[in-house]
Amino acid sequence: MIAITVIAATMFALPLMSRRLVAAIATIFAVALVIRSRLVAAELIVRTDEHRKLDYDRKPSRSERRAMRRGLKLALDQAELRSLFPATMARAETWAEQVVL
Repeated sequence: MIAITVIAATMFALPLMSRRLVAAIATIFAVALVIRSRLVAAELIVRTDEHRKLDYDRKPSRSERRAMRRGLKLALDQAELRSLFPATMARAETWAEQVVL
């Protein structure tokens, strides 16, 4: 009798557990994206020297182009994840502020 009750409870809770599992994995992925995008933004700020400030006439260096490319890819990933899980991205930004001060 107990086994039947446990199996019935598991079958009832399985769809709810799968949704929670997907939300947890998406949140972890989103936190990683937010942290990586902040690191890339900081890297872009650091890479720009005083005498090499961005200007319309100056071509960015190779490292600056790579950092910009990484930033663009991260922004596209964040936009895609935000369109699929808007509440998850909001939660991830809050958690990322607590993780990285």
